Amino acid sequence: MVHLHDTGYKYLFSHADLVRELLEVFAPPGVTELLDYTTLRSEPGNFITPAMKKRENDVVWSIKLQGQRIYLYLLLEFQSTIDHGMPVRMMQYVAALYDHLVRSKTIDPVNGLPPVLPMVLYNGDARWNRSPEIFDLIQPHPAVLTPFQPRLRFWLLDEGRFSAEYLEGLQRVMAAIFRMEHPRDTEDTKQAIRYLGQAVARSPFKQTIDRVIMRWMRYRLSRKMPGLSLPALNKLLKGTEMLETSIDQWQAKAVAEGILIGEQRGLQIGKHEGKLEGKL
Repeated sequence: MVHLHDTGYKYLFSHADLVRELLEVFAPPGVTELLDYTTLRSEPGNFITPAMKKRENDVVWSIKLQGQRIYLYLLLEFQSTIDHGMPVRMMQYVAALYDHLVRSKTIDPVNGLPPVLPMVLYNGDARWNRSPEIFDLIQPHPAVLTPFQPRLRFWLLDEGRFSAEYLEGLQRVMAAIFRMEHPRDTEDTKQAIRYLGQAVARSPFKQTIDRVIMRWMRYRLSRKMPGLSLPALNKLLKGTEMLETSIDQWQAKAVAEGILIGEQRGLQIGKHEGKLEGKL
């Protein structure tokens, strides 16, 4: 399932510094300190799966872990409901990745297959409550069959599970991006924007990611707040005050239009009830 939001995240994760941010803050425990971030390399992610579908919106990077090159498969999942068959899908995508690496002669299976770290970035409203392990989907069976059942587990990042306070406490850019995804109201949105601006300003990668982040933020706000007047990119890079003012104006207009619509509906209902009373 392809969504515009997937494309926005694919834009972010096409930049090595933001992939590094993701791994440094949200990788499985014990992984971050073993990675050599100078070896990060973008890999083709538009290969064909066994179901003959192109995976154009997922992101694949490779990186060395203790001298061995591993592959990071980042699946962007932004549908409103939880996909109970996600472990099956991920197993299919990892298999397609291996097939691509072998067919393109990137690797020689004689030397063994490289390890893969499958990650699912999920941003649905409901909290993910299903197992990330494909073995858990298999029905109970005689123990004699257990060695022949597939095993694959993905690392799940359920963005909505992190509280705003926890994310702000991390003081990192990727945490600030997650913070922007589930604001409670316009005031909370402005707080998230300020935090994102502060995180970018503190980042050692500021010079390479500031324009990337601000472009993404403009894209996200245009989707969340249709009709919002967005400052030019160069003005945003100087500060978010103008953007916060625009959000206040957008909210005031939305409230005014909401009240006006309510009055109009009330007037129409009143006229309708008046006609009925007259007929009676």
